[in-house]
Amino acid sequence: MNIVNQLTLRYMKKNKSRTLVTIIGVVISVAMLTAVFSISSSFMDMMQRNAITYSGKWQAAFLNVTGEDVAVITNTEAIERYDIDQKLGFARLSNSPNSVKPYLYITGHSNHDVVGVSLIDGRLPQNENELALSSEYLRTAGVSLKVGDVVTLNFGDRSLNVDGQSETLGDNDVYQSKEVFTPTKTKTYTITGIVQAPAKEQEVMAAYRAFSGLSEGDLEEGSPYTVSVEYKDFKGLGNDIYETSDAIASKVSGVKDQVKSNGVKIKYNRDLLLYSGISNDSHFLNTMYLAVLSVGIIILIGSVSLIYNAFAISLSERSRTLGMLSSVGATKQQKRASVFFEAAVIGVIAIPAGLFFGSIGIGVTLHLLSPFIQKMLFVSEPIRLVIEPYSMIAVVLFSILTLLISAWLPAVRASKITPITAIRQTKDIEIKGKDVRTSNMTRKLFGFEAELGLKNLKRNKHHYRSTVFSLAISVILYLAASSFSLYMDKSYNMAQAPLPYDLSVNARGADLERVRSLTNELMSVKNATTKVKTQLIGADLILNENEVTTDISSRHTLNPDGKYFMSADIVSLDEASFAAYLQSAGIDAKKLEGDEISAILVNRFTLKEEHNFTDISQLTVQEGSELPLTLNEGAKVRIASITDKHPPFMLRYQEYAFTVTFVVSERDFDKFRERGNAMLSEQVTSEVQFTTEQSAALENEINPIINKYPDVHVYTNNLIEERKDAMNRATVTSVFLYGFVVLIGLICMANIINTISTGMALRKREFAMLASIGMTPKGMKKMLRFEGFFYGMKSLIYGLPISLCVMFFIYKSFSRNFEFAFTVPWADLIIAGLGVFFIVGTTIFYANRKYKEYSIVNSLKNENI
Repeated sequence: MNIVNQLTLRYMKKNKSRTLVTIIGVVISVAMLTAVFSISSSFMDMMQRNAITYSGKWQAAFLNVTGEDVAVITNTEAIERYDIDQKLGFARLSNSPNSVKPYLYITGHSNHDVVGVSLIDGRLPQNENELALSSEYLRTAGVSLKVGDVVTLNFGDRSLNVDGQSETLGDNDVYQSKEVFTPTKTKTYTITGIVQAPAKEQEVMAAYRAFSGLSEGDLEEGSPYTVSVEYKDFKGLGNDIYETSDAIASKVSGVKDQVKSNGVKIKYNRDLLLYSGISNDSHFLNTMYLAVLSVGIIILIGSVSLIYNAFAISLSERSRTLGMLSSVGATKQQKRASVFFEAAVIGVIAIPAGLFFGSIGIGVTLHLLSPFIQKMLFVSEPIRLVIEPYSMIAVVLFSILTLLISAWLPAVRASKITPITAIRQTKDIEIKGKDVRTSNMTRKLFGFEAELGLKNLKRNKHHYRSTVFSLAISVILYLAASSFSLYMDKSYNMAQAPLPYDLSVNARGADLERVRSLTNELMSVKNATTKVKTQLIGADLILNENEVTTDISSRHTLNPDGKYFMSADIVSLDEASFAAYLQSAGIDAKKLEGDEISAILVNRFTLKEEHNFTDISQLTVQEGSELPLTLNEGAKVRIASITDKHPPFMLRYQEYAFTVTFVVSERDFDKFRERGNAMLSEQVTSEVQFTTEQSAALENEINPIINKYPDVHVYTNNLIEERKDAMNRATVTSVFLYGFVVLIGLICMANIINTISTGMALRKREFAMLASIGMTPKGMKKMLRFEGFFYGMKSLIYGLPISLCVMFFIYKSFSRNFEFAFTVPWADLIIAGLGVFFIVGTTIFYANRKYKEYSIVNSLKNENI
């Protein structure tokens, strides 16, 4: 180590507080970079695992491969593992008690692990005579089977007779009570295991999933198979995975009678590939990388400001020493290297510490927020800390770049210091009278001490600007974060349908009486504040031009017959709710008496079109008018009353302008249903809506009732949980957003403390001189206070207008999709202002305490700057 570097190290030890503040600033910036890269990699890891849970580990699947061509794919060098899948179709137990999902949908597999089938009990099937049942089937289908049981299943085809023609039903068709199951063969299986099927495999609408084994040696020629593959080092392949898959597919032909443009069809596990950084649509990945880069640039700006300022102050303090070394032969390279050596020492200490604290901090944060993140993103896998070597290398390189950029200009200045310049110390005091000129109003308003303080700031422009910049950045970031949080909350609330209940139970079934029995029992629960039972059936309306308003005609087009085609929701309310609705709308119940089906037309509501909200009406008909419905022959509804009053089930706004709402009594709803065709009852949707203050107790009361009706399709919508999810979203966003702002604020604060406190230390002789000519301690304190006041005011003068521009930009970004007024967060503005003066005031107070420890005589004698 040469003499110049030894002196640099000694100087850093002597100025421990300044060195420590600089190291802390670098540690924070490195920790932030570590956190940003770790969040990115941890998020991608969570989404990868979620994609595997949802659909399996395979990256590409070759569909409709003939049995004789399967080996061409499986023997390919690039493939590590594979699963051969054969669709065996729908099967049912002869005594299956479940009338909602009476089928099993069975597929045979050579390697269940590739497609994400996970074992719960027993073992996976190894041949075509063994079967694994999904845990969901055993839990909800009403059968009592276990590992080791032997079952006989009837395989067959599903069909539905529509207008005298038989239509085949497939994987995506829901079960219908009128459908016909035609057995084609019988097969006996031994149950070897209970498994958890991938979420995607549970999407067969009318059936539970079951998995059989498949022997590679017994593949049938000409039969269709699906080959799902895992590539060797697929992340290393990158986007070449698409070209590789095309090349494999080109070697084989599809099943006969399958029209394919290029051999077999290829299906990709796009979610898994996307979250592994592979996509032929790079929009998401570009957005992700841009977000990380943007945050990195902000950290870079804040860090460079702090570290550059520290090196510049260091150079000012050591200029005489460097000049003296120059006079005894130190070269430009040695002087420049001394600044880089100081940066290297700081980096050696701060970078490992930043990596450690950043990893620990973000690891704890992700662990605590994992349940909220899972609910927010609707994923099944928890987020965990993932530290990728490449990311950490990027952080280290980015941190080194920050130190080099920060040290570059001070290093260049150091190399240019000459002995005579250093001895004269003129470089740091090259100012003219006009540079420190102040307004006469300053002395008149605030006194001589304030004027002197302002002159001091003008004289030390570098320190002054650095401090103001740091304070302004802190203000801008804080207000940007608060406005982003505010507008995000408003946007989220607007995006959510304003449902008028806390919890609802939706029910449908082939047997309407069973559905009604269920909803009647639900209306008897005790832990609900209000209860509303509805029945809904959809119908069609064909209207003349003169029967619709301009609100509809301006949005709708006539059909070739010169009519407007619209739909109608005919909704009944339970007796108590219907009576209450009539009273609130001021409608005489006698208007609805008679043999006709009488309805109340809700003819005005708020329409939401993208981000625009408009009050519209739909029909121009009068009370007493009769409107024909095309649901069945002769069906019509009489308009007994027209109102703007919304019934209790209706939302505050609608997103579709062409659905007309008719409210009827339960008596008239039954009339309408009885006059329809036989299948009309199956189209009725029943719902019970609750408001409650005891959601847990209400659910505990509802669930046993629902379980008594396994033959009814039931869907429960708990808005209380959704509202909690909304709060979780806000919590997660706020933690990361404000955490980022706090850390950037700490960097800025370190810069401010470093600049002001070091500046005060450099002015010891100045303070001693002022004291020697009669300035009292009170006057000195007043001068320093006004310096802090001017720091704060200048930073707010710059920071607040820029913050308002940033807030408006954020508002405009949100207003592209959501319409709300621009809001200024006045409370946050006040907090920002108070925070600025608190930071400056605290630092000035500390500096003033240090000043009291100085001896006037010793300070005047001291020639070191």
